[in-house]
Amino acid sequence: MNPFKLTAALIARRPASWAFHVLVLAMAAAVTGAVLLVQQAAEEGLQRDLAEVDLVVGAEGSPLQLVMSALFQTDAPTGNIPLGEARRLAADPLVARAIPLSLGDSLGTARIVGTEPAYADLYGARLRDGRWWTAPLEAVIGAEVARTQGLAPGDEFVGAHGLGTGGDAHEDHPYRVVGVLAPTGAVIDRLILTDLASVWVLHEAHAAEAAPEHHAHVGHDHGHEASPRTEAAAREVTAVLIQYRSALGAVTLPPRIDRIPGLQAASPAREAQRLNALLGAGAGAMARLGQGLMLVAALGFVVATSAAVLARRRELALLTALGCGPIRLASLILLEAAILGLAAGLAGWLGARGLTEAVARWGASPLDLPTPPLAGLDVLLIAGPVLVALLAGLPAAVIAARTDPVRVLGER
Repeated sequence: MNPFKLTAALIARRPASWAFHVLVLAMAAAVTGAVLLVQQAAEEGLQRDLAEVDLVVGAEGSPLQLVMSALFQTDAPTGNIPLGEARRLAADPLVARAIPLSLGDSLGTARIVGTEPAYADLYGARLRDGRWWTAPLEAVIGAEVARTQGLAPGDEFVGAHGLGTGGDAHEDHPYRVVGVLAPTGAVIDRLILTDLASVWVLHEAHAAEAAPEHHAHVGHDHGHEASPRTEAAAREVTAVLIQYRSALGAVTLPPRIDRIPGLQAASPAREAQRLNALLGAGAGAMARLGQGLMLVAALGFVVATSAAVLARRRELALLTALGCGPIRLASLILLEAAILGLAAGLAGWLGARGLTEAVARWGASPLDLPTPPLAGLDVLLIAGPVLVALLAGLPAAVIAARTDPVRVLGER
């Protein structure tokens, strides 16, 4: 007697009922698994995009907003700070590295970031094609930007004012792509990098175009052109990413910066914890939903397998009379439960992966969520429903093992 053929025949006798119970268990596994996978992706994404930056310095406002805009490139900046303050921070003996950022323009959904080549080192990014910029209005683009925008070294594009779509295009100041970065999986893949001077050139031109015409005073020579020193003093950056030279910097730098009027220092690690707490509330509710579904599915399996055994009493009694012992009868019931659990586990795993991919691609997450690679969690997503089905099938297995062939076959 082939136990697998016999089990398949038993399942085939009640296809609709078993399909329902498998579906409920698969849904529970899919919801729970998707929550766990998204949490894993979010945590990995946070750690990846933090890039070992110890401190973010920017204009006064929300510390979380400052970190989200400067590190994760998802929020609006809190404002600008003087370039002179950024240079003073870079010269501080407690600072190992200070990387300025200037935001304000975009190409579609890709932000144009004025910075230094050292910014790419934070993410271990290397050039795949081309070179780094050597003059204003030259740009190095991330791998995702190159893919979605179809850009390559030598191509030109026009940025738009603002960090969202619909801003005024800088038609008179096109950028030229000079390099493309290799994929990193980090936020830098979605950015366009250029030097700080490019941002200043465009924004000074934008400000000049927006100035009222009567300020031109045609025919009057004021004789007080702005000096290079005055222009440099007036220039600003959006934020500065700082890495400490030693642990002493973590103690002394933030309070000292916070005492400077108009500036604030935000700890990326602390703000990431706050963000995790905000995201975790919704994830916890979804996880509880999945656990509730799992409990309902387990109870359904208990009822369904027990009812199936009671309905098969005569078949089980015949098998006993033909020499099938109690342990073998119980094994048949548990094999049936395991096969159904495996079907639910595979379906739930596929559902969890599909939901995670949907959230990563089309969800309204504040982070770019990478799809987690296959790992131990995937094994648990498949094995979990199998274990639940086996535990739920234990009462039915005990009932089958206690089948009395004489009494059952003697009933009419």
